[in-house]
Amino acid sequence: MFIRPTRLLAALGAGAIAVAMAGCSATAGASTTSNGGADVDAGYAQQVDDALATAKAPQPDLELASNPALPGKDIAIVSVTLAETGALRTSKALTAAIEDIGWTSTTYDGQGSPTTANQKLEQAVATSPDAIVLISLDPTDVGSGLQAAKDAGIPVSCAACWDLSDPGTNLGDYYADVTPALSVFEDMGYYAAMYAYPQTDGHPRFLRMHDPALSNLSARDTGFDRFLQECGDAKGDCSVVADKKFQVANATTTLPADGASLAQANPGFNAYWVSFDFAGLQVLNGLRQASLAGSDTFMVSSNGDGPNLDIIKADGYVKVTVAISFEQEAYALVDNLNRILDGKDTVEETVPIRVFDKSNADEAQDGNWSGDVDYRAAYLEAWQR
Repeated sequence: MFIRPTRLLAALGAGAIAVAMAGCSATAGASTTSNGGADVDAGYAQQVDDALATAKAPQPDLELASNPALPGKDIAIVSVTLAETGALRTSKALTAAIEDIGWTSTTYDGQGSPTTANQKLEQAVATSPDAIVLISLDPTDVGSGLQAAKDAGIPVSCAACWDLSDPGTNLGDYYADVTPALSVFEDMGYYAAMYAYPQTDGHPRFLRMHDPALSNLSARDTGFDRFLQECGDAKGDCSVVADKKFQVANATTTLPADGASLAQANPGFNAYWVSFDFAGLQVLNGLRQASLAGSDTFMVSSNGDGPNLDIIKADGYVKVTVAISFEQEAYALVDNLNRILDGKDTVEETVPIRVFDKSNADEAQDGNWSGDVDYRAAYLEAWQR
């Protein structure tokens, strides 16, 4: 299990510190915390190195409780999109997990649109499945579909869904289970930002491209901000040169040009933080077309996608990705869904993340990182009747 780090500055004695489809906007000098780094706290750089070393290490074995599979269940899967790598991996892994436990499934593509996704959810409800699994669809995206499922008595689980518009929301009002914890995605954004610190000798100047409309992406923003705050509290020299929002739906259309324009307008950056790998590739395409992917700058992002890992292995512009095992996430979700359908309480499931750079990218399984364990064998054993 990946152990979420405590604040780095706790060891140094320092004090602690809208979900809607957002349009593109840029802010120069946002979240700047730089003070030149002349008085940086002794030991901070070592704390960063130690944290990254732990995050790059293989994960421990997976231990599961017995959970005999119920027979003959039919599951509907509704994904925010099937065009983005992470969502597609999750969808395929859910299909495989459902088959492994002995059930059947049907997958619906939300095509990156909340309206379409809600329609697909309502279609799924009309087929009367035993349960529904959503992928990255927050309650604000599919409200009437969720209500239809509730009215029909169909339990709904979700991979990476939260209601960030109301932090006090009881997710039990919407979902029978949400996997993984929101903090997992926060840590992905956190480590991607942290990696830039030693790469720039303690002087990262970030450009940030992000879509805050989906909660799992907004959580990565929170992780980025957490690193910036820690660096500032340690009197480090970390800053954001410019910040720009985008929409996932525009990743393959306007994002490449927007990413290049941000770099062209803000030449003082040295690290480009993009919230997820697929978007990072699109930004990189724009940078290359504009001859802006120079050796004096680099990119950091997260998800652990194969194309990004290929660039990392070749010592290219992308230097790190923080991978999550979408496959293990899917099997964990199905494991708890089996409990839900059996009238039992859910349990906390392991969904690991790991930092991959050139030093360990060969262990990332070409973009299908499994969490360093044979998760499928572990779950098959747990599901034996």
